[in-house]
Amino acid sequence: MKARLCAIALLTSLCVAAHADFNDGVVALTMGDYEKALTIFLPLAETADHAYAQYFVGRMFAAGQGVEKNSEIAAKWYRKSAKLGVADAQFRLADQYAGGDGVPRDLESAFAWYRVAAHLGNEKAAAAISETAEQLSAAELNQAKRFAGELIERFGTTPKSTARTQ
Repeated sequence: MKARLCAIALLTSLCVAAHADFNDGVVALTMGDYEKALTIFLPLAETADHAYAQYFVGRMFAAGQGVEKNSEIAAKWYRKSAKLGVADAQFRLADQYAGGDGVPRDLESAFAWYRVAAHLGNEKAAAAISETAEQLSAAELNQAKRFAGELIERFGTTPKSTARTQ
């Protein structure tokens, strides 16, 4: 019984510490202390599969904040976060597909990721869906809608917590 209580206490303290670390990272990023933010976010993104840490690492690489700007690495982190249900990561990944920024230009993928982001409430995604749809042929649009449905089914749920537990 004591061992179980100790284990629960340890896990609780680790979760609280990870949450505090993440919040410290957000503050550091907001204050422009990019080195500190990356030092906090990167381990959470890599080892805890922390959806929002992954998103912020992607933003930092996309903007060149504390790191050399690298759209390919940004896309990698946005994709990880998008698959965990972060709507803004889904929107930004779609933007990268729409512009061929760090990924091959792929309007069907852009349309699909915009649809997932809109499904999760990203307000900018609705206009982007319309703009992207106008650039697709009827056949491409049908394919993009099917792909969007698959993505929504797989990744259209907001994270229940900031770290994946599976």
